[in-house]
Amino acid sequence: MSSIVLDNLTFDAKSGDQLENVSLELTSPQVIAFCSNDNGATTALKQLLDAQESIEEGSVLVNGEPLGKVNRRHGNPLVAHFDDIELKGKTVLKAVKNCLKHHQNVLTIDQTNQMLESLGIVPGRRVADLTPDEQQKLRIVLLLSWCRPIVLLDDAFDDLDEDSRLTMSELVADYTKKTDSLVIFTSQDVSTLMRFSKVIYYFEGSHLTSARNVEMLDSVDCVVTIIGTGFPVENAVKLGAHMLEEAPKETRFLFTGNIQVLLPLMEQSTITDVRIEDATVEDELMTW
Repeated sequence: MSSIVLDNLTFDAKSGDQLENVSLELTSPQVIAFCSNDNGATTALKQLLDAQESIEEGSVLVNGEPLGKVNRRHGNPLVAHFDDIELKGKTVLKAVKNCLKHHQNVLTIDQTNQMLESLGIVPGRRVADLTPDEQQKLRIVLLLSWCRPIVLLDDAFDDLDEDSRLTMSELVADYTKKTDSLVIFTSQDVSTLMRFSKVIYYFEGSHLTSARNVEMLDSVDCVVTIIGTGFPVENAVKLGAHMLEEAPKETRFLFTGNIQVLLPLMEQSTITDVRIEDATVEDELMTW
């Protein structure tokens, strides 16, 4: 099992990103998401695990041991980061070979090619001829081929189309189970965060504001705007509404669940319009 435990951690990364008074415990096998208005939290986490700059306060345990001890013993073969993957080589096969060389305990070239071929990406194709979507798939597969127990995907899903996003999320989830690993990703799409993770950690800049288990949810957050008067706010809150804005003739709230349960509350003759939209990261951070 892989684990990362941060206890009241304050860390200033070399990049200028920060983690401030952060306490959390991440364990494998699991795919988790960081919801934030930037990528600062994951960037700081990567540099923390890479021992770039020192810890100001608090502690870090990786697999039950102090981070410094783990890094000294292993040379940090624990973490794979999406930004470390470059497509070097004219063909897919050459890109695979270049990515795997000089790394230990990784997939073989044949195993990596089998994953790629299942996605329709064959070894002989030129990398330059791949679509942007296919190139992104290739980079994700190469990242997984390193077989690291901790994988930082960043917002890699966001550059895939909807079908590819689902395919690759299933591949990543399968990877976590087979390798007992921990995968962390970010996204600017709330649906992606909720559908492809078990837990979402919400960050406002360097601060962890809350954690939310979404594994058992069967719906995605939406934002409902009620135009008019007489909407029973208290009843809506009991059903799971989280108020974002309240004005004399407009009520706006975030809602998770079957929107049908709210319909009886909207049958007021004084309500003139109802709008339902996808929730944004900003809406999520206001709520959670």
